[in-house]
Amino acid sequence: GVNCDAEIDECESEPCQNGALCSDHVGFYSCTCAAGYQGVQCEEDIDECASQPCEHNGTCHDLINSYRCDCSDTGFEGDHCEVDILECASEPCLNSATCVEGIKNYSCACWPGYTGQHCEEDVNECAAGPCHNGGVCYERSNQAYYGTRPDFPSDFSYSQAAGFLCWCQPGFAGVECAVNINECEEGPCKNGAVCEDGIADYTCHCAPSQDGIIWGGKNCSVKLTGCQTHDCQNEALCIPTYLAESHGHLCQCQPGFYDATCSTPTTFSFASRGYLLIELPMNNESRRDVAGDQLASVSLRFRTTLSSVILFYRGHEAEYLFLELFDGILRAGLKREDVESLLLLEGLRVDDGHWHKVEVLLQSTVQLKLWHDSCDAGVCLQSAPVGNSTAWSPHAFQNVYVGGAPDPMASNTQSRQGFVGCLQDLQADREALLPQHLPVGESAPVALGCDRTEWCLSQPCSHGGLCVDLWATFRCDCSRPYGGPTCSYERPAATFGLENSTSFASFALSDSLGANFNISFFIRSLKPNGLLLQISNETGPCLTIYLKNSKLKIDMSADTVTFPKNVVDGKRHLVALSFQDGIVRAHQSEGDVELGQLVARPLLAGYEVHVGGHANPDSTAAWGGYFKGCLQDVQLNNLEVHFFQAENYSLPRELNTALNTSLVNGCISDDTCKSEPCQNGGRCIVTWNDFHCSCPANFTGKFCEERVWCESDPCPEATTCINVPAGYVCLANATFNSYAAVEFTTNTSVTRTLSSLHLDFRTRDEDAVLLQAVEEVDSLQIAIRNSSLAVDIRSGNSIEGVNFLSQIPVTDGAWHTISMSMEEPTALSSRWLLCLDGSVNMTLQGSAGNLDFLKNNAPIVIAENYTGCLGQVKIGGIYLPFSAPLPYPQPEQFQASRGGVVQLGCAGADVCASSPCLHAGTCEDLFNSFRCICSAGWGGLRCEANIDECQSSPCVHGDCVDAVADFQCECFRGYIGKKCDINVDDCVRHQCLNGATCIDGVYGYSCKCPAQYSGPRCELSLVFPRWPFPPQQCGKNFTCLNGGKCVSETWGANCSCRPGFTGRNCQININECDPNPCQNGGTCQDSVNKYECVCSASYTGDRCDVNQPAWAQLSNSSVLGAVGAAGTALLLAAVAALAIAMKRRRATQGTYSPSRQEKEGARVEMWNVIKMPPTERLI
Repeated sequence: GVNCDAEIDECESEPCQNGALCSDHVGFYSCTCAAGYQGVQCEEDIDECASQPCEHNGTCHDLINSYRCDCSDTGFEGDHCEVDILECASEPCLNSATCVEGIKNYSCACWPGYTGQHCEEDVNECAAGPCHNGGVCYERSNQAYYGTRPDFPSDFSYSQAAGFLCWCQPGFAGVECAVNINECEEGPCKNGAVCEDGIADYTCHCAPSQDGIIWGGKNCSVKLTGCQTHDCQNEALCIPTYLAESHGHLCQCQPGFYDATCSTPTTFSFASRGYLLIELPMNNESRRDVAGDQLASVSLRFRTTLSSVILFYRGHEAEYLFLELFDGILRAGLKREDVESLLLLEGLRVDDGHWHKVEVLLQSTVQLKLWHDSCDAGVCLQSAPVGNSTAWSPHAFQNVYVGGAPDPMASNTQSRQGFVGCLQDLQADREALLPQHLPVGESAPVALGCDRTEWCLSQPCSHGGLCVDLWATFRCDCSRPYGGPTCSYERPAATFGLENSTSFASFALSDSLGANFNISFFIRSLKPNGLLLQISNETGPCLTIYLKNSKLKIDMSADTVTFPKNVVDGKRHLVALSFQDGIVRAHQSEGDVELGQLVARPLLAGYEVHVGGHANPDSTAAWGGYFKGCLQDVQLNNLEVHFFQAENYSLPRELNTALNTSLVNGCISDDTCKSEPCQNGGRCIVTWNDFHCSCPANFTGKFCEERVWCESDPCPEATTCINVPAGYVCLANATFNSYAAVEFTTNTSVTRTLSSLHLDFRTRDEDAVLLQAVEEVDSLQIAIRNSSLAVDIRSGNSIEGVNFLSQIPVTDGAWHTISMSMEEPTALSSRWLLCLDGSVNMTLQGSAGNLDFLKNNAPIVIAENYTGCLGQVKIGGIYLPFSAPLPYPQPEQFQASRGGVVQLGCAGADVCASSPCLHAGTCEDLFNSFRCICSAGWGGLRCEANIDECQSSPCVHGDCVDAVADFQCECFRGYIGKKCDINVDDCVRHQCLNGATCIDGVYGYSCKCPAQYSGPRCELSLVFPRWPFPPQQCGKNFTCLNGGKCVSETWGANCSCRPGFTGRNCQININECDPNPCQNGGTCQDSVNKYECVCSASYTGDRCDVNQPAWAQLSNSSVLGAVGAAGTALLLAAVAALAIAMKRRRATQGTYSPSRQEKEGARVEMWNVIKMPPTERLI
């Protein structure tokens, strides 16, 4: 106011908000806020959600002086979302599943065999068809089976609802009917029969007849008597039968017989070419019912010697099925619509006259079968597909032609000829076609039975002719120059130039030979030159065959080729030449040989043919003169040339001889002995245009002109006589010492060139001279230097000379040989060739002349300062003998001129006299040295060292102990054998159950279980696991025994067992003695996780698998007696220590080696093997 006496009401403007009470004061105001607001003017709403009063992620909504918790989607309720909503209250889980509360949700722990969110789905264990072999699958979860089927309990339990049961068909067993029950296990078959298991059945294969008793019946327990009286004929085999408890028999016919008693013969024969037509009946449907899908078949047995014949032909010209022989090979053909097949059994000739069984079968394939010993399983088979055979009709093959076929059907075959031979057991479409139903008689081509003549058995063909059996007759294929029906006729030979007379023949060609022709003849001659055959016209020779320098030449128009074989040796040779388009070929045993190209000229009728020469000697001289020798069987284009009047034989067309001068019939020799060529009492023997002197014992040579000196035994003892030209020499090895050198010189009669040298020696001398000679500037030396062979030759006009030093020593006490010769013996100087101990010739460096300087009485010193032996020594082929000088008759000699008496023979010191070889070693004398051949187990220079047979580490899995000439292996556990290389098969007596597979290990085994089993020995079934539900817990309702450790897992408690125990609760003590691991009769003593073998006296080792040596088996008394009382105490202490060590070793080593499951315990075994249920079942 005016006087400031009126108080201002600050609340008049209502500054307090949200329903707050305003209190006026002097100069200010205050607001008393309503609940839930604050601030000066109560403008701020208090956030009651700041303290987060809502639990479990509930959403807080702020209100005025309050808040609200939104529990949506949290699984909780209440003012603060503190109360868990019980989702399981509505019992959502089906099939007795356990509802497990969750947050906002729940889960159902299903019983095994159920699945789905609410366990509403029954797992169909039978959907996969687990039952094999026709077994019927029943789900264990189907409550309708409980109390109604014998293999289900009366009351249903969800704890047993998982899995399935298989109701097996008879003959099968096992959880999945996978096991075929072995009906043979009980041994139903008697009397040695072999039992063959079947499906719900068995078959007994009775043993062969013993002592005349044949067993039969289901179990081979019935004595079969059906063949005691039978009517089987023709050597048929009687087979007793037993049907419906009644005895009977069957007759198994021999080939060639048919019917129930084998009394009807089936054999018939074709003596000449022809055929039989058989029309098969039309009731083919019944036949097809018997033969299945067979459309047509023919089977038969045949024998023939003809190589190309028709056996049968079915059908007509356009459609057919046939069987034939072509070149001795079976050949079957088929043609039907668009199908055409040809089958061959190559490599098997069946035209040998023996019986052969064959069958041709037409169904989905066409098959050719031959029963033959050389075929696999005795049957050869060829087949080919024939396409869609169901649309075929057998009517096309209704007609069967046997033994041939008429034209033009025969033209469809390769042989095209009728059969000659024998047939039997003929069947068409499995129906027998018997000879009694076939047309037989004089007018028919067939006859009953099989008459057979072995034409070639008597060897009717002479002179090596080949007999060909034609079944009804035979043919001789003659080798030239023989002919006639039995090759008894020899085409005559003609002798030209007998006793050096002039002989020839000539005629004119009656027929043209053309440009392509053949010429052949036999020739025998010793004359190297001469005209054989020439064909000429008026202008001159067209073809000439002649001998030149012992070679046969063929000339046409000045062009010449040479026959490759030498025909001038006094023997008979066949020359066969062919001329084709100018190419000349020679036929030889290994094949045709092309000789070369000549100008092709036709040889026409009227041309002159000259054989052996011309009437004009000048015309003959140009071709080497007249032929001397024999010609035989001359043929031009297979037309025979007759030099003489032919005998009355059916022979090839002949060419008449127009002129024959001084020819002699036959191949006749000159009288070569009439000049009495043999000397010194030799007897002359004529050898076709030559002679042979049969000489007395002391003469030799072509004319017995050369004396054989050694026949009179002129040499002294200890030497060997060697014949040399015009004389002999007495040779012997010689032994030299350092002072026994000898000297040789030539006599004055040596005329040959000395261009070679040979020397044998044996020594251990490291430096010596074997041979040495010096003549002015020429010299020769063979020496040993530092154990090597040294050669030095200086002669002729060469300055450098020849020298050689061997790379290998030659002083080893063995014999060595050196041979040397000039490369060019006639040259003044040349290189020399050397051969040491038979090696390849080597060319020496340098050059030298020959050794003729030795002819000038140059002394040849042998064995100077040499200790050893010398054998043969030759210079220029002339021996230097060591024996006492003898008056040898030969003019060329080397004679000893100086030196003492030489010791003959090769003998060194008796180095083996002192028996230097130890331990029964054998001493071998090596000339002034020896070598010991040691007995087994010893080595060293004198067999002094015992060979360590363990050095090669022969023990594969064990420790080696050396012995004399032997070793012994101490095998590691699990191995046996001489070399510890055999792993003991621990599966021999395994205890794997339920069809498990035993897997051998080292010193133990493990069991590989089938899918439905587990456990160390597969003893636990997984098909119906009985794991308790809800899962058991350690310390509450589950206990492990025998020190096993309880382990809690998601699916419940389990045990990890100590070694030596197994089972779900470790309640089973593993018997390590089953099966018995102790070998060689050892006794097994079981303990916890180990065993101990008590061995017999002869064996030791953890498994009694080590054979003790004999010294280890000494009795206690012998040992105690040897060592005395003090030794006894020491021995007892050692035995006690050994026992403690063995016990410790066996505690860890001599135990059963458990499988992986046993080592790791039952928990690991279930984890690795058992298939656990899904996770939601175990929550």
